[in-house]
Amino acid sequence: MSNYISTEVTDEISFAEIKTKIKSWLFHLKQYWWKLLLVGILGGLLGLLYAFITPKKFTAKLSFVVEEGKSTTGGLASLAGQLGFDVGSSSTGGTSGLLYGENLLLFLKSNNLTKEVLLTPYDTLKNYSLADKYAEVYKLRKKWTKSRKINQTVFFPVTHTLPFTRLQDSLLHLICERILLKEIKVERPEKKASFINVETTLRDELLSKYYCERLVTKAVAKYIYYKTMRQKTNVDRLQQRADSIGNILNNKTFISASDQEKILDVNPAARTATVNAEMSSRDKTMMLTLFGEVVKNLEIAKVQLSQETPTIQMVDTVDLPLDDNTKDDMYFPFIGFLIFCFLSTLIIIANKFF
Repeated sequence: MSNYISTEVTDEISFAEIKTKIKSWLFHLKQYWWKLLLVGILGGLLGLLYAFITPKKFTAKLSFVVEEGKSTTGGLASLAGQLGFDVGSSSTGGTSGLLYGENLLLFLKSNNLTKEVLLTPYDTLKNYSLADKYAEVYKLRKKWTKSRKINQTVFFPVTHTLPFTRLQDSLLHLICERILLKEIKVERPEKKASFINVETTLRDELLSKYYCERLVTKAVAKYIYYKTMRQKTNVDRLQQRADSIGNILNNKTFISASDQEKILDVNPAARTATVNAEMSSRDKTMMLTLFGEVVKNLEIAKVQLSQETPTIQMVDTVDLPLDDNTKDDMYFPFIGFLIFCFLSTLIIIANKFF
């Protein structure tokens, strides 16, 4: 019993001591309120200065919907679908292919696609690429000129006849890494959604707009090309064959008509006089049948191509003016005020404690 009482008294005394110390600290802080206020104002001014010197960044947002074409699945996939199994669904990643499912998101952030977009013209009147504008806006060209290793002015012309030098390729690769790591965001709002959002944040308004739009445009064009490449090759091959057989059929028609015209005044007793006409008529009939089959297969291939071609629908386009980070910069003075006040409080309490 005595042990319990002593423990309870000790707890009450320790709590009372803590309460007393807290009151003494608060009283001590009240004596330095004007110093805390001055330090907080100093932190707010530093935050305002940081917001002033921080370059503006403009965000371009674009979203589109990908509707996959009707893929022709085999009997096993159809049977699995009847049993309730999702076989060949692009949303779950079950279908193999270059740009199915999440592969499309990775393709939008690929290094080669980024380079192609950066080498598009920024200004139609000059041989000035998006990469050149990026180097200008981020003052990279000045750094390259002052660098001991580079020590030269580097450009990335749009219409270049010769391959880029090793230095140009290296610097362009560095720009691609900066964009892919910090300044582009590609996401699907939901795992099974068809919507894809693309967001670029750059220091130049037009640069951000152009890059976002051209990235999606090039990605969509390549996406459709890769998805329909095999079927498009089949259609082109059948179209070429149909045109060739059609030309031959036209020649056979003229030859058959000429041979029929020649036998009008021929002696009926001459049995071999109609042979050429019969042979030309037979060739014409064979070519006509072959032409019909090829045209039928061509139309079937065109239908399959249209079914496999995905539909890309732009939902949100990039409109000027773009959103910038001006509103976010207004929080820096308030954050600086709070941080400096908190640090000053810790220093004052530590001095009194020690």
